[in-house]
Amino acid sequence: MNQISKILFWIFTIVLGFVNPLISVALVVLYYLPGIIQSACESCNDVSEINESISQSVDDYSDEVLEEMK
Repeated sequence: MNQISKILFWIFTIVLGFVNPLISVALVVLYYLPGIIQSACESCNDVSEINESISQSVDDYSDEVLEEMK
């Protein structure tokens, strides 16, 4: 979102806040919601990367070592 559209969005949000504050709150939530979801999913991706690295390290062992571990 470029600078002009941000300015227009916030002006529109403030004006709607005088008409109906619930609409203004909903617009602010919708504005920040993608960032919140993205930051929440980053932690999920970090966990999946750790799980992948663990599974790859298990694949590096030979069959004999895996049998001994069982």
